[in-house]
Amino acid sequence: MKALFFIFIFSFIISLINSQGIHVSGSQVLDANGNEFIFRGVNIAHAWYADKTKFSLDEISSLGANSARIVLACGAKWIKTSYSELEQIINWCESDGLICVMELHDFTGSDNPSDITGTALNYWNEMKDLLNQHKKYIIINIANEWMGTWNQGGIYGDTYVSAVKSMREIGIENAIMIDASGYGQETGPIIENAKRILESDPNRNVIFSYHVYDVLGRDESSLFSGFDGLKNTGVCWIAGEFGWYHAGGYSVFKSLMDYCQKNKIGWIAWSWSGNGGDDALLDLTNIKNTFPKNDLTNWGKDVFYGDNGIINTSKKAYNNNDHSYEYCAGCDITALGEDGSKWGWENGKSCKIDLNKCGGDHNYEYCAGCDVTAIGEDGSKWGWENEKSCKIDINRCGEDPGIAPNGYPYCKYCEVTAITDDGIRWGWENNKSCVINDSKC
Repeated sequence: MKALFFIFIFSFIISLINSQGIHVSGSQVLDANGNEFIFRGVNIAHAWYADKTKFSLDEISSLGANSARIVLACGAKWIKTSYSELEQIINWCESDGLICVMELHDFTGSDNPSDITGTALNYWNEMKDLLNQHKKYIIINIANEWMGTWNQGGIYGDTYVSAVKSMREIGIENAIMIDASGYGQETGPIIENAKRILESDPNRNVIFSYHVYDVLGRDESSLFSGFDGLKNTGVCWIAGEFGWYHAGGYSVFKSLMDYCQKNKIGWIAWSWSGNGGDDALLDLTNIKNTFPKNDLTNWGKDVFYGDNGIINTSKKAYNNNDHSYEYCAGCDITALGEDGSKWGWENGKSCKIDLNKCGGDHNYEYCAGCDVTAIGEDGSKWGWENEKSCKIDINRCGEDPGIAPNGYPYCKYCEVTAITDDGIRWGWENNKSCVINDSKC
């Protein structure tokens, strides 16, 4: 009898967990199976490039991303994302094994509470049944960067308390995400109101989100103060957007990625492609070539291939890696599959050659580092490691920025750390000085 009782209790608990979908437990995000999930994803601009959404999701998933944040619109500013359109996006997310955050972008910077408690709420209510059906994969970000004006913590807190209560009253079951005020970069109101907003949700299923650019991310002191302040409240939070540069200012994005890795905090980089004006510097891939993964910008290479980047730190929810094999650490091919796939043999077992890392038809390995020792007749770049030749991975290492007229290397990026009397602007990369390329920066 006791055994039957415990079986019943265990089954009830598992049923309860699965009924929650992806959900919050303390400061952690858990998938529907109760396993910890840490966002390592990319923002996708569906509202402006709807024809590129499926391809973009496929590309970031194949590079190892476990999540995406999708720009939607309710018709207040941009063309409305319809029910059928949203259903299609959700199916693509699930097919790629991506946890997807759906956000309304129409009210970016708005200070009007009715945009949240009225218009946005009406949109989510219209999509409610669809969203609830897919709560294992879908999170609702009520509105992107609502409350642009700073020092409005009372209005910010009251509005989101009202919105969260209303969303639960109309029957929305998904995890909810809420951006910080001040275009996502103000720390005070979210730190002061996060627990109050969370407690307004009977499900206690709210994730908070900073957006880190040139204000919050201007230096480590600012970044760590904001991050630690929210962490100390005990709520669940992520960096829902971040970039290396914005509005003429730089962000300490590598410090953000390091902090998040050490503290098991999720992040979603802005953005795959399609930014305009100066924000085009935030494209992870090159728009002119239809958003491909094999044409990553330097920013994209940092997000995917950096020490704390997606390829090195991402783990998909529900063990959804689309394969039951392991990828090889190296690139030595020992067998070919009937489907043309390439296989190796490491640690006493078969493994699949990772073509994203190793490339296509070749018998060489890519270098672990980026030091060029030779140039091939075709312009390819080669290094020398472990007593043998290896090819430089341009997708990860980037093109050589070249040498300035004064003999110093040009910088990859545009962050100025010093200006000498002769007017030359200097940067500091890879622990050495480099010259800012004025033609690029």
